[in-house]
Amino acid sequence: MSNDKRRQERQEREEVIYIEVLAATSEGVQDNIMLECTTKDISPDGLKIHAQYPFIVDSILELLISFESGGYKFLLTGQVRWSEKITEKDHLAGFEIIESEHSDFLVWRNMFSAS
Repeated sequence: MSNDKRRQERQEREEVIYIEVLAATSEGVQDNIMLECTTKDISPDGLKIHAQYPFIVDSILELLISFESGGYKFLLTGQVRWSEKITEKDHLAGFEIIESEHSDFLVWRNMFSAS
């Protein structure tokens, strides 16, 4: 499966990300939980994450990204564009960052233009 569809250059970066699942529709995924995951790479419009949980393609989830280096935190909204099981307990997923009310979308985008 080719998941290389992002328009911007990606930055490899492993940071902690918390993903809030308010209502799950997949077996084996609980409602109202916060999942701790890790980013694999990031770009202005998206990110790839490593998780121990499967994600439902096209679901829209709240993302809290915490950069240990610099202490930056971003509250973002992301739509799952693809999800891939790599081992029994490991999954990769691609998220598109979408603009939403009360998110740090513009600050996130500006971070990339400053680098």
